[in-house]
Amino acid sequence: MKPTTALWILAPIASACLVLVGTGTIDRAAQAGPGTGLVWDEQEAGFVREMVARTYVDELTEKQSRDAFHAALDGYVKSLPDPYNAFIPPDEYRRWKENAAGHYAGIGVKVDARPKAGLALAGVFPGGPADRAGLKVGDVVTHVEGRSLADTDLSRDENVRLLKGAVGTAVTVSVLTPLPAGAAPDAVPARRRVTIVRDEIRPPTVFSRRLAADGKPAPDGRVGYLRITEFVASTSDDFGRALDAMVAGGVKAVVVDVRNNGGGVLPATVEIADRFIRTGDIVQMRGRSQGSTRIERAKDEGTIPESVGLVVLVNGHSASASEVFAGCIQDHRRGVLLGTRTYGKFLVQNITEIPGKSAAVKLTSARYQTPSGRWYARDPKQPDAAAGLIPDLVVEPSAADADRLAKQQENEEDAIWGASVRHPDPPAGWVDPQLQKALEVIEGNLSLQEIRRDDQPPRNG
Repeated sequence: MKPTTALWILAPIASACLVLVGTGTIDRAAQAGPGTGLVWDEQEAGFVREMVARTYVDELTEKQSRDAFHAALDGYVKSLPDPYNAFIPPDEYRRWKENAAGHYAGIGVKVDARPKAGLALAGVFPGGPADRAGLKVGDVVTHVEGRSLADTDLSRDENVRLLKGAVGTAVTVSVLTPLPAGAAPDAVPARRRVTIVRDEIRPPTVFSRRLAADGKPAPDGRVGYLRITEFVASTSDDFGRALDAMVAGGVKAVVVDVRNNGGGVLPATVEIADRFIRTGDIVQMRGRSQGSTRIERAKDEGTIPESVGLVVLVNGHSASASEVFAGCIQDHRRGVLLGTRTYGKFLVQNITEIPGKSAAVKLTSARYQTPSGRWYARDPKQPDAAAGLIPDLVVEPSAADADRLAKQQENEEDAIWGASVRHPDPPAGWVDPQLQKALEVIEGNLSLQEIRRDDQPPRNG
């Protein structure tokens, strides 16, 4: 037995815990696992492997063979009854860990591949290494450590990752600044070599502002608005700082927006829910393996005053960790759930690193329920069947407004990087109908009992 890294995830990302797993191989089906019908036939698998090695028309390269092996592992776990299981190869697993942590080491840029040219900078993180070195949006990185990118396949992750590396390490790049519109015909684009020291980059996952009654930003607005794009390791701290500043500043209510938030790490959503709940359960998880059954409970410390109202915005893309948060708030009647029915994930995956291989396997290990035991999981065999939490107040946006909301959120995230506005529609100052309704609920001082839906009987899986 040896320790390996395992991660509790509420898709798409995960929370960390440590488990012990066996490293021995399974020799025959009878050894597949105690009390299970699991079949893994080493003789059959070995026969197929030998047939490929001896009789396939072309001799495979090492990479082709490894890719085929990884595909076989992926196919094995993906054949399980729900669609959330996968084998994660090394490159993808490395990216996944960066996403789960909420930070990575690099120079702090967003790039667009320019075939036969290099990497165009679509965004530069403020205060990051590239920003400090004077790189600007629109610059093109043509060489990295003297290696030309003109003839490099920039669709391959390992080539784009040349700009990343350990904190404190240096990378030298050649940068071309394109000529501005209207430049003289004989003008020559500026070229320079820059050495940049990599640092930790932490893109925000919490966007906050204070709002006036009409939904427009106002420094002294009485309503706090906090949008969470995903739940990563740093989200709860960032959320907490913004929430504390708003409460200290005298807001009478906050709107927490988890629309289009597909999930994330378990500790982050638990810690954020805990800021609003003084006692009781936050989420229940039920599984059959050791440690997979657990209950996360609220702590009194750090809970904001109940006099501060709460509206949680959700939609059909609010999934997993977002549903844990929303279900907790709804069950405790701490705030109003407003929007449209959530996605209906209600399953927990465990990501376990394979010892010595830098790869991992993702497996559904538990079901989660709201504090009162409600469970509204989507049936993979019936994708159109009803699933997810029903809001206390259902507000259906038009297709045009849903599209505008998604574009507005993308513009807000791009703005952090100094990127050009990607979507001119929606117009500046547009307030979506669901947020408008949330403000009406707050300004109208409607009690939860007046709009509470009680037509969601518990459903157990």
